[in-house]
Amino acid sequence: MDYQTLRIVHITGIVMTFMGLTGILALKLGGGSVPLKTRLVFHLSHGIGLITIIVTGFMLANVLGFKSPPPWMMGKFVIWLLAGGSMVLANRFYRFAGPIVVFFIALVVTAAWLAIEKP
Repeated sequence: MDYQTLRIVHITGIVMTFMGLTGILALKLGGGSVPLKTRLVFHLSHGIGLITIIVTGFMLANVLGFKSPPPWMMGKFVIWLLAGGSMVLANRFYRFAGPIVVFFIALVVTAAWLAIEKP
């Protein structure tokens, strides 16, 4: 795949991941206990988004010619791990929705900054 296509798929994975997180958070805020069948679309979006991000991230690193990951790329991997674990925040600590949404925004902004600036 060419670089631009990989970037589009990568960004689509990011959107899917955080759509899943905020969707679960919204369902929990709206009704507390929601059946799994109702939540499934958001759980699947989160999981498929995470897989898409990691696969296209490694493919992008290969296209860019990195043999060993630079520090900014390791930071993006840590952000990916935090985004994966954030489903626990959305499911269990939905009472703190404001700070959780700020945390989600901080993850996206930090990842974007690392990708653009490559410090």
